[in-house]
Amino acid sequence: MRNPSYLGFAVGPALVAVGVLTLGSVVVWATGTIPTSPLYAKVGPKVFPYAIGIGLLLLGLKLLWEARGQGWACEATDPNEPALNLSSLGWIAGSFALGTALIGSIGFILTATLVFVGAARSFEARSWLRSILIGFLLVLLAYFGFTRLLGLRMGEGFIESLI
Repeated sequence: MRNPSYLGFAVGPALVAVGVLTLGSVVVWATGTIPTSPLYAKVGPKVFPYAIGIGLLLLGLKLLWEARGQGWACEATDPNEPALNLSSLGWIAGSFALGTALIGSIGFILTATLVFVGAARSFEARSWLRSILIGFLLVLLAYFGFTRLLGLRMGEGFIESLI
């Protein structure tokens, strides 16, 4: 199947490339608006967002370059390839959505544990209890790393108030 083209570019791939370029431009622009203190010597809060924005711009340019002519080659799907598992997609998307909705009320530790359990379930973890325990321990480790070592405040909730 041939991609429709306009001005020598395949329309679909060119639109994707323009979208990535737009996103990269917005990230670079928004990073420039982050207020910074003169106390930062070289590495401040703008370094990684700028790196991501520049990476998106480079990716967008590469995609636009590849959109010339017929655009990206579409290969026939492999008949042995498994079908999309909508159950797994639902578990991970649902756990992220639920976590986003609950982080303000139940805090970081319980929310991140919930998201971990949803992600584990999406990968067909068999034991709920094991997923909860592993997730809780990993989240506690991350919480102490962020709060004690880096001095960053995480979402406050029931468990965080006990610590």
